[in-house]
Amino acid sequence: MDTTVFSDIDWNREGKQIGSLRLPYSPDDDAWGVIPFPAASIRHGDGPVVVVSGAVHGDEYEGPMVIAELMRQIRSEQVCGQLILLPALNAPAMRAGRRTSPIDHLNLNRVFPGDHGGAPTEQIAGYVAEHIFARADYYLDLHAGGRTLFIEPSAHVVLADGMDAALARSNAELAEVFGVPITVQTSNMGDYRTSAGYASHKGIPTLAAEMGMGGWVTGDSVGATRDATRRVLKHTGVLPDIDTVPGQATRWTRIDGANAYLFAPFDGYFERRFMLGESIEAGQLAGLMHQLSRPALEPEPVYFQSSGTLYAHGLVGHVRAGQNLAVLVQDVARP
Repeated sequence: MDTTVFSDIDWNREGKQIGSLRLPYSPDDDAWGVIPFPAASIRHGDGPVVVVSGAVHGDEYEGPMVIAELMRQIRSEQVCGQLILLPALNAPAMRAGRRTSPIDHLNLNRVFPGDHGGAPTEQIAGYVAEHIFARADYYLDLHAGGRTLFIEPSAHVVLADGMDAALARSNAELAEVFGVPITVQTSNMGDYRTSAGYASHKGIPTLAAEMGMGGWVTGDSVGATRDATRRVLKHTGVLPDIDTVPGQATRWTRIDGANAYLFAPFDGYFERRFMLGESIEAGQLAGLMHQLSRPALEPEPVYFQSSGTLYAHGLVGHVRAGQNLAVLVQDVARP
């Protein structure tokens, strides 16, 4: 089955086009409707095809704001090649301010390469995989911590099994140009169904980023995202003359296996005993799990299973069994 998605953008046409992807959708209140996903193509002359996406999760806002700004400001004569901008890749989730789609409850960043005959989220992933990523020479995916996570502003590079050495070097160059204090190498617990994981497996130089937290948006977080994105676009050559400011030297780290994650052992209320950026030792107390519906029970201690730096942690105190409480990173050499 070919894609169900159609668009008013001709990806092969020169010039600047701002339009949308449209996914046919027939819910209870609309016989022949579509789900629109804003998009733009800015194409001029010879050069790389660079794809930039935001709102893969709908509660992460810095990326969409910066991409929308590029859609408004960049003129076709500034481009060498093609700049494809997808500011709200998970548009239903962004409208709802949720991590996952309210339509089918799927996480767009766990369904690649998608399914043209599947749920709406799987269909949009299928279109992007086959009709957008198939053109790409570079991919930049802008994330943030969203409503669920406090996280250090950082770049992410995928550690795909058997990754080509040249691709690993290209990804490392993107991370260093992005120029934020931390770069994290991650295998996502072996789940490569993310957009960045899929693009990396296809041999596309790829960088993901986490540039905000807590579902907030601040001038600092948007500014840092803008500056880092512009540095990458200049580095790729698609916007060779765009103004940039220098980035920072990045610290290379890795999420080193399952023990780097801390999970809630049961449903309850978590009293954390750590802070973002803190140095952690294996066996250190992470916090206490309270069972407030059974107040006669003493709270149960939870301990870190490995050493490292506290890179990210959950926001809420009321947690369910298996919910992520914290993530550690360990320092590594540049790949």
